[in-house]
Amino acid sequence: MYNLAVILWGAYVRASGSGAGCGSHWPLCNGVVVPHTTRIETLIEFTHRVMSGLAFLLVIALLVIAFRLYQKGSMVRLGVSLSMLFMVSEALLGAGLVLFELVAENASLARAFSMSFHLVNTFLLLASLSLTAWWASGGRPVQTKGKGLMLGLLALGMIGMLILGMSGAVTALGDTLFPARSLAEGVQQDLSPTAHFLIRLRFLHPTIAILVGLYLILVARWLYLRRGDHVTTLLAKILIILIILQLSVGLVNVFLLAPIWMQILHLLLSDILWIILVLLAANALSQRMLVGSLMRSPQKTPISSSSETTT
Repeated sequence: MYNLAVILWGAYVRASGSGAGCGSHWPLCNGVVVPHTTRIETLIEFTHRVMSGLAFLLVIALLVIAFRLYQKGSMVRLGVSLSMLFMVSEALLGAGLVLFELVAENASLARAFSMSFHLVNTFLLLASLSLTAWWASGGRPVQTKGKGLMLGLLALGMIGMLILGMSGAVTALGDTLFPARSLAEGVQQDLSPTAHFLIRLRFLHPTIAILVGLYLILVARWLYLRRGDHVTTLLAKILIILIILQLSVGLVNVFLLAPIWMQILHLLLSDILWIILVLLAANALSQRMLVGSLMRSPQKTPISSSSETTT
């Protein structure tokens, strides 16, 4: 939950144009540890760095605790190790954006690629943290033997979500750097052959969102009809609801010309949708989930009579 807050504040840094609030210095802010300024952009960016630093320390603490509590070969150890790996790469990607000045009004192709890779790494970090909590809560290891079709469908859906997220990052960057004053002006910008590439790429995101959304709805429905267990059914239904909600919010975001608060809400729903998809895949590919039994009230086994036992 804390990492979600860090991610959303990072989106606010980008949307508010505060990415250069600490200059081209990292990890220092304008060459000092704690800046003494009333400049709002600096305060916004510095707050994000402090939040990110605390998130880094929390994952380190999680790593230490997991290795003390769980034996070698535990899935929890795997999940927390991946979390640490992606937290390090998250910090390095953030540092690269600052040091190479891929912030503020920079509209280069390099920034678009960097934002896309940053989004993918963020998704992988959230997946690792979510799986760590899932396995620590009793989730069984993933079993792929004999589940080739299911694995393929889920893998394709997750790749689609990553591509959708990358296109969303590029679209959000274009909305920030080239805001439209009206919906008609936005459409005119999208169709103009002389428009900046960030503007001309904006139409891709809603198209990919519809295709990936419909695909995930079909896969989720197939999963809970095929498996039928309580946890898979619950997660699949939540996923379908989130997809419909996210597509609706995306449509409203377009008509409202992507205000900052709508961009942050859109990103939050994307992150939650991704987490649910990861947990759905982990549950569907496992042999049996202890979490599912915990969510249901335990049933007492009736005591058989001696005659029934003999029979």
